Amino acid sequence: FFGGLQGSVASPLLANIALDGMEKEIGIVYRKTYKSDTGYKIDPKCKMGRVAYADDFVIVTETNKQAQLMYQKLTPYLKRRGIKLSVDKTKVTHIENGFDFLGFSLRQYKTEQRNKLLIKPSKDNIKKAKGKIKDTFAVMRGRPVKEIIRVLNPIIRGYGQYWKHVVSKKTFGYMDNYVFLKIRKHFRQLHPKKSWKWIRERYFKKPHHGGNDRWILTCPLTNIQLLKMSWIKIDR
Repeated sequence: FFGGLQGSVASPLLANIALDGMEKEIGIVYRKTYKSDTGYKIDPKCKMGRVAYADDFVIVTETNKQAQLMYQKLTPYLKRRGIKLSVDKTKVTHIENGFDFLGFSLRQYKTEQRNKLLIKPSKDNIKKAKGKIKDTFAVMRGRPVKEIIRVLNPIIRGYGQYWKHVVSKKTFGYMDNYVFLKIRKHFRQLHPKKSWKWIRERYFKKPHHGGNDRWILTCPLTNIQLLKMSWIKIDR
């Protein structure tokens, strides 16, 4: 069961205040532990858990029936606080069908050995990243390469750092290819009368940190290079 609140909440802090007590309402019970690195953990007997960020949350249950009961429990609880569940953002689903949460797609796959949970960047989040890159090239049309690199590097690094803890190797390669296609289009507009050979020799070099890739966008004046998302180490 995953859901979100109708409308927008002013801040994550106010969302936490509004949703305070939800776990008790739906029956999640914690018990004290005596290990040095933890204080409390969910009691295994309650057979459910919750993960929340601001006004988005996921409730994990063992059965579909338990998940369906969440509507009955949460509707009056939220009504007392003057809020309600968003129809578009709220859904009951099985983990094998998967769901999106905070820009990631979570889904369990059946393999010959066992069931395996894979977390990947969601299609919507990838689309959002592409849109931001596309808009950047539109705004920077006709601008020098050093300015393109200065604006794009934080965007590429930001999404890469956010995605690097999940299954994202293919996504990194896909985004690098997308950026390269946008770079080619930018050069056709920046140097319409120059050959691709001239552009390649002037603007592309091997990476400063080493390697044989000869297609790293490099400013001929400052020598700064465009970051490739695939350079970011995946740390799952």
